[in-house]
Amino acid sequence: MRALIRLMTLLALSAGTHCWASDDTGQRVFKARCIVCHQEDAHGAAGVAPSLVGTLVPFSRSAEGRRYLARILVSGMVGPIETEGHKFSGLMPSLAADLSDPEIAATINYVLMTYNGLHEADAALISSQDIAVVRATNPVPTGTRALRQSLVGR
Repeated sequence: MRALIRLMTLLALSAGTHCWASDDTGQRVFKARCIVCHQEDAHGAAGVAPSLVGTLVPFSRSAEGRRYLARILVSGMVGPIETEGHKFSGLMPSLAADLSDPEIAATINYVLMTYNGLHEADAALISSQDIAVVRATNPVPTGTRALRQSLVGR
């Protein structure tokens, strides 16, 4: 019963702002824009792009982590990072000029659900409003990397 109440509350609070799995926007964007570097199976490419499989759940568990996930697509990211023992030094391009807030949210949620095991009822999903808030701050790629480093260092 508590789970049902939580789900109903979540749906009431976020009606119309989350991009759910039934909408194929996230999948379409991922296939059109992301697989070039992250590959079709989202396992990434050595030295080019990190795996997105099972690596994003820790970020999805906090508001600051979800802000980081939004910033990756809004501002892009530049500079060296390490994930799963692999080092990457490259450029994640910003997709903000080409994608709307709902498209960015849908893409992040597609990756979270498809490759990280989150579900539509999960409070860790990203809303269009989350993207709009991040976009309004005009984040820069180096700042996104710095936010990542602060989150990983915890």
